[in-house]
Amino acid sequence: MTSAEPTICVMCGKGHVTTQQEGIAFRQSSDKGYIHCRVMIPIDVCDHCGARYSGDPEIEKTLDDAFQREYNKR
Repeated sequence: MTSAEPTICVMCGKGHVTTQQEGIAFRQSSDKGYIHCRVMIPIDVCDHCGARYSGDPEIEKTLDDAFQREYNKR
């Protein structure tokens, strides 16, 4: 498959998946109390069934980095 070919949804098998940047907010407990974070992550969205999932293995690192940035501000 070339990069120009659309990705078929693994959930419904009919729709095409596009990747969109989406902002999410989360909070995580720490020794300084709850740390509130906002970050942009890539989310794959099916144009047929609306399934939303992440195919990016780096998301956990992105979330950890966002937490560390906010934690260091306190």
